[in-house]
Amino acid sequence: MNFNPQIKLKLLRDFKTDALLIYIKTVIEELLENIKNGTYKIDLGNNEFNLEIEENIRTLNSHLSKTIINAYELKAFMSYSQMKTKSNKLLPNDEALVFYYNSIVKQIETKLQEGDIWIPEQIILALLSEWILEENKSVTLYPFLNDIDYLKLLSHYENARNSEKKNSLRENIIEMYKISSAMIKRLKNSKYRVDPSRKSKKRSK
Repeated sequence: MNFNPQIKLKLLRDFKTDALLIYIKTVIEELLENIKNGTYKIDLGNNEFNLEIEENIRTLNSHLSKTIINAYELKAFMSYSQMKTKSNKLLPNDEALVFYYNSIVKQIETKLQEGDIWIPEQIILALLSEWILEENKSVTLYPFLNDIDYLKLLSHYENARNSEKKNSLRENIIEMYKISSAMIKRLKNSKYRVDPSRKSKKRSK
């Protein structure tokens, strides 16, 4: 069973960034599919802003498609890995990735109920902005993340929030910031600990 792209071997601390990107890639793919089907559109009341945000999201998706898997591929990969191991346990790095990913998902599930209005592209940009710029997390393995002007793109939401013509966006935009901030805080504070029972035992001579 082959997956492309494959997750490269990394230090354990890098898996927080991986988990975040897996979540983001999954959201982006759903967002672009909904735009394609006409069930969603980026609408900040300014066509130039709308196009700029969509173009950046599409470019980001193109890069992520070459470097990271989505949540569905992660689930399939983990199921396959468990089938291949006699103990039916995942390797520590695999478990860490799932642990951090689940922490993100659980956080947004507590903040966003099914049927609630949300702005996925703002969530994507806000998550990356806070993780990279505010938390100053290393993205050496994903240099393309530094090519996005997060502050400029997010300023478009601030302009829409302060526009009299788009007052309906005000509360939703503020809520998206609260949700993304809570998700980053949860990810930052999550700590995966390797099961000590995994440590190899020395053979008796």
